[in-house]
Parts: sequence; structure tokens; C-alpha cells
Amino acid sequence: MDEFEMSSKGEMTANPCGSIRANCNYIGSEMAKKHTIESLATLKILRHLVKYPHSTVIGLLVGTTDGDALVISDAIPLAHHWLDLSPMLEVGLALAKIHVQSKNLKLLGTYVAHSRIDLTVLDVVSQRLNDSLQFDSSIALVVDNQKLDSTENPLIPYTRLKANEWKKLEATDFQTNLPKDWVHCEGSIGDFDDHLEDLGVDWLVNPTIRNKHHAGSSLLMNEITFK
Repeated sequence: MDEFEMSSKGEMTANPCGSIRANCNYIGSEMAKKHTIESLATLKILRHLVKYPHSTVIGLLVGTTDGDALVISDAIPLAHHWLDLSPMLEVGLALAKIHVQSKNLKLLGTYVAHSRIDLTVLDVVSQRLNDSLQFDSSIALVVDNQKLDSTENPLIPYTRLKANEWKKLEATDFQTNLPKDWVHCEGSIGDFDDHLEDLGVDWLVNPTIRNKHHAGSSLLMNEITFK
């Protein structure tokens, strides 16, 4: 089993509708890959789950590759209603692929936050959704809901070893801080389910969050790094 460490550097600045970044290093085996999750992606994941606290929410991780490393720069909230590989979920995935390709980016993986506060497993739907991305180095993040009110990093990373085989990375030491007021900004995000109910919802970009994130870009921020 791989072991990894997380170290936090710098000071976290609380910005209610701004950005979140934590600097964490996960040390794995010699063949482990280093993956970075930037603040905009983290912020969208957290806003998505807070908007629908009684539903399981799933979404897509967007970014680029740098050799063997994945740089996750954004996230696309996908669903809080369709929690199986339904035709509607497949439509949303197809639209997301077109959008990402138009930006010269890639779909690198998925995230999920379960409705059950104690559930931290990588579910079958997330695994199948990752398989449909046809990306060999896919990564999946599961939110540990019990850590949302603490200073611990709430994102649990899973890496795909091969088809239908995923590996959870176990933390040995980590520390990160989240702005206390980020939970009050959830109304500015929308997913594909929201778009189906209101076509004016720009679920692919969520410009309100993006604009507020850029407005706070001058603040001191960190990023989460998986290795």
C-alpha cells in the first residue's frame, strides 16, 4: 500500500466567495504520479455539495496533463438527480466533452459527495463514469463530509490502476484550512440537472463562481497536490 504525506505551506485567507487552496503533498510509490488540484476546482466541488446537502452529487474534473502529472484546474458539476448511468447523464457527459475539447482541456476524472455523511467509498456509478471518459490515468475524488467542519483536507483521492481496479491513497499526515464562510456562497453554482430545469443555468462554466474566484486571485492561496 502506498503511503503519502501532506504538508501545508503559507497562510489560508478566508474569502467568503473567493478561492480555496491548500498545499498538500502525497508521497506514493516510486512510480506514483503527481497530481495537482487547483482552487477553482476545489471551490466548485464544495459549493456543489453544500447546495444539495441531502443528495449525492457528482461532477467532472477538468484540466491538462504535464507528462504523467494531472493538473486539475476546473470542475463541472454534473448531477444531483441522475445518480446512475441514465440517458440524461450520458447527454450531460457528451456536452461536457464537447465543451472541454473546445477549450483544449481534458476530462481527467470525477468527484462525488455522498448524501450519507459517513460514506466515503468510490461508488460504482463514479467508476463507470470514469471508464466512459476513456482516460487511462483517471482520478476520482470522494468528499469526506465529516471533515467539512474541520481543518482537515476533505478530498479523498482514488487512482485507477487498471479497468475496474481503483486504489485509495491513505493519508499519514496532512493539514489544510478552509475559509469559514465558503458555505454561504452555494447559490451561485448550477449543475446539468439545474440546466434541464432552467436553460439559463450555465453549468459548464458557472461564471459567477469563476468571476469571484478571479477577483480573489490576488489573495494568498495554496493548492492541493497528490503524488
